[in-house]
Amino acid sequence: MKNITYLTGLMMSLALCLTSCEGDLEENPAGNISIANFYSSEDDAVAGLYGVYNSVYSLYGNTAINYGEVNADNATVSPNVSDLFEWDEFTYSNEVTEGFWRSAYDGINLANEVALYTAEIDFDEEKRADIVSEAKALRALFYWHLVRTMGGVPIYETPTIGFDAVDTPRATADEVYSLITRDLGEAALELPETSLAGRLNAHIVNALLARIYLYRNDFENALVHAKRVIDSGAYDLFDDYAHIFKTEHNNGIEHIYQIQYLSGERNNPIPGSFGPRALPGPYGNSFWANTVVGGSIAPSIEFTDDNPISYRRSVTIADSYEHIDGVTGTITMEEAYGPGVYPYYVSKFDDRASELQSGVNFNVIRFADVLLIAAEALNEVDPADNNKYIWINRVRKRARNGVETDLPDLAGLSQDDFRTAVLEERRFELAFEGQRAWDLKRRGEFLTVMRAQGKNVEDYKLLFPIPNNQVRLNPNLTQNEGW
Repeated sequence: MKNITYLTGLMMSLALCLTSCEGDLEENPAGNISIANFYSSEDDAVAGLYGVYNSVYSLYGNTAINYGEVNADNATVSPNVSDLFEWDEFTYSNEVTEGFWRSAYDGINLANEVALYTAEIDFDEEKRADIVSEAKALRALFYWHLVRTMGGVPIYETPTIGFDAVDTPRATADEVYSLITRDLGEAALELPETSLAGRLNAHIVNALLARIYLYRNDFENALVHAKRVIDSGAYDLFDDYAHIFKTEHNNGIEHIYQIQYLSGERNNPIPGSFGPRALPGPYGNSFWANTVVGGSIAPSIEFTDDNPISYRRSVTIADSYEHIDGVTGTITMEEAYGPGVYPYYVSKFDDRASELQSGVNFNVIRFADVLLIAAEALNEVDPADNNKYIWINRVRKRARNGVETDLPDLAGLSQDDFRTAVLEERRFELAFEGQRAWDLKRRGEFLTVMRAQGKNVEDYKLLFPIPNNQVRLNPNLTQNEGW
């Protein structure tokens, strides 16, 4: 169904090319003239596009987990480490978004270059239009991450040249969303329905639009775009929930859009971030994996207490594991760390044999998410339509894996009870995939939930800060209130 080809090698080749040509590209601010001269053929346009995709990596992996999970109620920092403590306790400074901001705007500028210069190259009209549309859709993806994180930000639709537009003020959030939905809407009509793994196509763009419209509480449009994906017949659920997160099932039937990783070339840091970190003691420093892993993030007590018994839960978190040596046998978390210290770890991303060179792809959006988006949106648009139960119960049926007493089908709920049910279903189905904080924020429940967990979260921390360095550089760039 989908042509499974990795972009990683192409991206690495591009990076090496750009590095080897560094001396030729240092004549700023005339550098953009060199960039313009680079775009002279279809191959150049494709190479430029892969450069934009290379920037997309900065949005996902640990970045998505920090902003969407550690900054919410599902995850907490492992009691054995403190390297993410400021995220867990909402004590980060107003410099925390500097790298995120720079990466996003680097990606936006690269996308603008591709869109502008590709349009001037003489090659097949349809292919040219696809590349331009794909670049603009990627630009929209960067803006989507910026606006939901920090609110309105400066908009650039053409490449920056020298010091032009360094004093561009912030657009409103509505203006940024208007650009995002315009570019993605055009891409949904322009792009083909299939693509190489890791590249956007019409179905992926429709899935992203469904998520964005849901975040905006535009339920009618969220439903329209979710149904386009569902009705396409291009995707389905894996029979086994565990298959979603395994290297051998990358780019499978459920994966609408994944960030591509390849072990030994571009490694996914997520398995090592969630695996339990070894401490000095009877099991040595390599009991869970062949090396000592980062082990920074653990499931919160609230998550483990609230997560109902099911096969899905058994895949998501674990209280024991087999020693990596294959001899010692089963070790419980209590044996390794002591009673109550670290009773569970997040096991759904386990790639123990190669955790520091993991080739597991990162899920940006998958079919279960789209089913839940459709169910939630339909509950708001037409609560009497029973298709909402068909969609949510497909997810629950897979999660119980044949055990009929677990997660029974939902039926006959009030509109408000269904709202609660679908939010909880998203919490456990999409756990630790970077969605939880954003779901709570769009539903207006973030502050209440986090304060109930004992966290001191001021109202203004619904938004992250504009980096101080950017405010100093741009006199027209105002800081978010409270920062």
